[in-house]
Amino acid sequence: MNQIPKSFKKYFWDVNIKNIDQKKNKDYIIERLLEFGDIKAYHWLKLNFPKNSISEIASKSRRLSPKTKNFWQTIY
Repeated sequence: MNQIPKSFKKYFWDVNIKNIDQKKNKDYIIERLLEFGDIKAYHWLKLNFPKNSISEIASKSRRLSPKTKNFWQTIY
């Protein structure tokens, strides 16, 4: 897995991006980028996480807004 790009720091404003572990914090990363990310963030997600992980989080997460959840459920 690639390290989270520095340009994504704006999506992780409440934590030090260097301390985010992509394996341990997979759900957090995916949720945050699905909720607040742009097309670049989405492409990075697709390259770094399996489609089924993104799809599962998009459908089961309680931290995504209803609007965001509905959008990603339509996509996946």
